[in-house]
Amino acid sequence: MESLFNPALILFLLGIAVGLVFKVMFPDLLSKFLGYYLLFALGLKGGQSLQNNGFTDEVISVLSLGTFFAILIPLISYLYLKNILNTDDAAALSGTYGSVSAVTYVTALTYLSTSNQNFDDFMSAVLVVMEFPAIFMALYFVTSKSSINKNNIETIKTAFMEIPNIVLVSSLFIGYFLNLNSGLQTELLTKTIFEYVLFVFLFVMGTRVARRIGELTGKSKNLIIFALVTPIVGSILALFAAINFNLSVGNSTLLMVLTASASYIAVPAVVKDAIPNANPAIYLGLSLGVTFPFNIIFGIPLYNELAKFFIS
Repeated sequence: MESLFNPALILFLLGIAVGLVFKVMFPDLLSKFLGYYLLFALGLKGGQSLQNNGFTDEVISVLSLGTFFAILIPLISYLYLKNILNTDDAAALSGTYGSVSAVTYVTALTYLSTSNQNFDDFMSAVLVVMEFPAIFMALYFVTSKSSINKNNIETIKTAFMEIPNIVLVSSLFIGYFLNLNSGLQTELLTKTIFEYVLFVFLFVMGTRVARRIGELTGKSKNLIIFALVTPIVGSILALFAAINFNLSVGNSTLLMVLTASASYIAVPAVVKDAIPNANPAIYLGLSLGVTFPFNIIFGIPLYNELAKFFIS
């Protein structure tokens, strides 16, 4: 019941309600600006944590697990989706679900913080490493089925040069290589106003979800089921890995959230150019209209309870 009164959840649901009833549409520039701030703060915290902790066995383990799942989830997804979608749509959707949602992750951080559960900031580095393998898998699925020799190098460059990826990676390096641990240098950015920006962003995202829900009209029941089952399967696989690698409850929850989430920023930004024939109503509609709200409302509390039950 405690999760139902989480401010982040309340504002997200309020955003959906406002979007459905009043058809409110905020400028895309607003959500982009708020999203870039959250990514920058996340990368900064992750870099600082790596600087303070070093590349310990646990850090290397979770980074390796993140990379592994960012390859495994698209592969499993594509093997299923190729039977119900064309190659382009199956590849785009597989990559979307292999990558991660930074906002879902940030919401999980807030959830753990408000319930006084410990976690490590270096988990943000896992978020960074999971962005790219899924994109490459999506491109591989398309090119392996195509008779045309596409320029994969240019597409890979495009993937790295997307603004969300630049913000995330550069802030991680800034946090790691620069000594920013002296009090107020980063406190304002990463803690003081972080949650307030997240709350505003989730309200705006709620209105966007309300707008995307209509795009799911007429979509196959199998796709809706896929968008709900894939996060659960991914989180369970992550839980088994977390138990095997002796991760803490907080870190296990975050790994489960990352594996369960689906991208609606980084991957779609690349896919729209790299796989132009893929239908955005499918990969964006499902990730933003189904999986994102499922994780925010039900998934995060569920993953946390499972982690507490099996890891203690």
